[in-house]
Amino acid sequence: MKLPSLLPITLAMILNGCSVLPHSGPSFSSIININKNNSKQDEIYSKVNLVDLNNSNDFTKEANSSKNPLRFINETTNNQIQKVDRIGKGDSLKISIIETPPAILFTATSDTGAPKTGLTDLPVVTVDSKGLISLPFVGNLSVDDKTTEQVQNEIVEKLSGIANRPQIIVTVLEKRSSTVTIIGDKFSGKMPLTAKGEQLLDAVAVLGNNMYDIKDTLVQLTRNKKNSQIPLSLVLSNPKFNIHLQQNDIITLINKPSSFISMGATGSTREVRFEAIGINLSQALSRIGGLTDNKANAKGVFVFRYQDKLLTNNKKETIPTIYQIDLTNPNSFFIMKNFQVQNNDIVYVATAPIVELQKFLYAVFSPSVGMINQVSQIAE
Repeated sequence: MKLPSLLPITLAMILNGCSVLPHSGPSFSSIININKNNSKQDEIYSKVNLVDLNNSNDFTKEANSSKNPLRFINETTNNQIQKVDRIGKGDSLKISIIETPPAILFTATSDTGAPKTGLTDLPVVTVDSKGLISLPFVGNLSVDDKTTEQVQNEIVEKLSGIANRPQIIVTVLEKRSSTVTIIGDKFSGKMPLTAKGEQLLDAVAVLGNNMYDIKDTLVQLTRNKKNSQIPLSLVLSNPKFNIHLQQNDIITLINKPSSFISMGATGSTREVRFEAIGINLSQALSRIGGLTDNKANAKGVFVFRYQDKLLTNNKKETIPTIYQIDLTNPNSFFIMKNFQVQNNDIVYVATAPIVELQKFLYAVFSPSVGMINQVSQIAE
């Protein structure tokens, strides 16, 4: 009996590009050629930027820009201790006067009727919106942006001639003019800045137990209408990121657990969490168990991402970007350590061509083997 010819089946599968075979995702060649001109392709494909990490020297500039911790230092610029020992608008002041005996102006009568001298506390005063305070026998006095010592000397000068060698003590009871705002999940408030020179971790400590998991926490500093973010764990481990705070800073603690998706010849498709401090590509591959030896194409490791790109007019454009790395190149292992995986990235490993060939051969010959067995049984 004549066996059925395999030629029609083979030709049909070749003409269809083996599209009938099961795949775990796009092939290596289809990704590499994704941005070639094709009238049938969607408009988005023509904008895809394909970056060969093995042959790109400046990929870190854009790919890792949002994760570079030095950016935090550069954006905060002035790390000098701000002078906050000056009186400002809204501050509450306590003013005490000691007049040398015999007192002329600030006196009191003892139980025996004899004059009594000593410390006289004036009512607490608040610096108004014009930077002024009003005191008895002194009148309006401008104190904004002055030290307590300067204010003391001015009051002494104003009282000279009407009080007997007065001594003045000016104390800032509540400093509202130099504060930072702290915002957390369960607690928000203001922290005054003192001559000590408060730093970033001082503000974090105010939140106490009202914090997220440290490894998932970002610290956002808003200064001069600009936002800068840094992982809290990095501030804890490196003192240079514990910058000095400035007046009107806003410190916000953000809970931001990050993750990427692994797909392709990695064993399974799953979401992988990672810390706010970030991980590089070599760490990401290790967390998904590496490449599957009998399936993966070592030349076809890809990272899919929407990447912000700075244009010539200093505007940003979000571009679909594919980063490709060839792990058969020994330099790749150094490159992966410098490439930071970002939140919502897709790490995809293409299937090896030999696996596709095996699927093809199995699909071609497997049905025929079944037919041969059936024919043999009939013939018997």
